[in-house]
Amino acid sequence: MIIFLYGPDTYRSREELKKLIEENREANLDWLDFVRIDASDKGIEIFKELKQTTDTISMFSSKKMIIIENVFDLNQESQEEILELFKKRKIENDKNMTVIFWAEEFEAKNEFFKCLKSKAECKEFKLLEGGQLKKWIKEFIEKQKGEIDGSAVEKLTEWIGDDLWRMSNELNKLLAYSKKIKVEDVELLIKPEIDLNIFDMVDAIGYKNKAKALKLYNQHLETGADEHYLLSMIAYQVRNLIKVKTAKAIEFLGLHPFVARKTSQQVKAFDFEELKKIYHQLMTIDFESKLGKTDITAALELFLTNL
Repeated sequence: MIIFLYGPDTYRSREELKKLIEENREANLDWLDFVRIDASDKGIEIFKELKQTTDTISMFSSKKMIIIENVFDLNQESQEEILELFKKRKIENDKNMTVIFWAEEFEAKNEFFKCLKSKAECKEFKLLEGGQLKKWIKEFIEKQKGEIDGSAVEKLTEWIGDDLWRMSNELNKLLAYSKKIKVEDVELLIKPEIDLNIFDMVDAIGYKNKAKALKLYNQHLETGADEHYLLSMIAYQVRNLIKVKTAKAIEFLGLHPFVARKTSQQVKAFDFEELKKIYHQLMTIDFESKLGKTDITAALELFLTNL
């Protein structure tokens, strides 16, 4: 069978992966041939290794478990080879073999992604927010025989947000201090951490999330960030959006792979004329602020409000 774990919430998807490994080991005891392949390791010949693994019959194992991580880091040719191998082997119906794919980044139009969606048992892990995030916090505490006040949950979601890796560490720290967590404990032991990464704000602009963009913009100002620097970074990303929108092949743009992936996702929210208009607005703000005709802080705030 094939299992496909994917999505940006890597904490929960990793926990699911660990659970699947443990369940298979318990069910098969020593009769499990376990192989783990990280596709982001460009040095390995992943197709040959995978073919050899699927073709080999072990004298000592009755069941194989293959985990392939970061499969979308592979080039198109390698993905197609693996796709063809799976079609021939019909692994989705093979009771003696479990293949698990794990991926954080993915492209919905990708042929390999479409194939996995149609043949695999799929589990998507989106970032938790609102009531779902609060429920996760409460369940995490309850599993460890603890209790938490509603006001403490509110403070944790405000200060930490959807980063479950950090959230789990902070909850463990709170539980070590007291099994009954109150808001005073959170304020005593946890330091609020505003993410000063400018690309978070740029992401919010790219996804047309004006509320988040305005919030992050004001947070940057409160910490002393220069308005002209903020403007330059916003303009930088809008230029990237225009490049990606008009490019025939994104790999020739010279963008960092992470920036290229992010920009490819964001560009779907805009048409070309809209991007030109936004870029013109930013250049106007820049020009007029340097001439003293406009207040750059207020102009940028108005720009974000009108996204």
